[in-house]
Amino acid sequence: MNIKNDTKKICIRQLSDFENLDYNKLMYPVIKYGEEKLENNMYDDWDEYKHTRKMINELQQSLKEKQDLKIDIYFLEEDNLVIGVCFFIKGKNYMANFLQKIENYPYNTIDNSVQLTCFHILTEYRGIGTKWLKDIIFPDLIENNVKEVYVKSSHNKALNLYQKLGQQIGQYIGISDNELYQRLGYIYKINIDN
Repeated sequence: MNIKNDTKKICIRQLSDFENLDYNKLMYPVIKYGEEKLENNMYDDWDEYKHTRKMINELQQSLKEKQDLKIDIYFLEEDNLVIGVCFFIKGKNYMANFLQKIENYPYNTIDNSVQLTCFHILTEYRGIGTKWLKDIIFPDLIENNVKEVYVKSSHNKALNLYQKLGQQIGQYIGISDNELYQRLGYIYKINIDN
């Protein structure tokens, strides 16, 4: 696999850009992760695919309301199979709403910030995430004047990666899908313009 040649990018700038997305293909790593959790008795009352589709619906609504949003979806393919996917979302209002959840955090970097979300890689390819981000995706973001990446996550397997790439700047409590459990999550800031 050649990570650089096998990485594709979809730029969403208006509502109609969503129309031709093949969600089953693009979200394959997310779907497979949910199946693995069920098959291996690891289900933690959090359906990543459902939450990703909800996020996409909310982004579509924001674009319908003419909010200034830029959504870049990066995906990694091997033999026409999506093995990794991640979303980066940029926009003044969007980032202001995201950052206001962080206590005492300055908002002077909104123009050069994005949120990383829905970062999934198929199990058999795990271990390439750091290289994919650092060698391919972050340089592309830098070319587009991004200096900071923010991510919030409650996935224990991903926290080590975000800690290596950046620094923890906050915490949050999420509620499980059945509203019975609290999920402790963390917010990270990754400076990519160093």
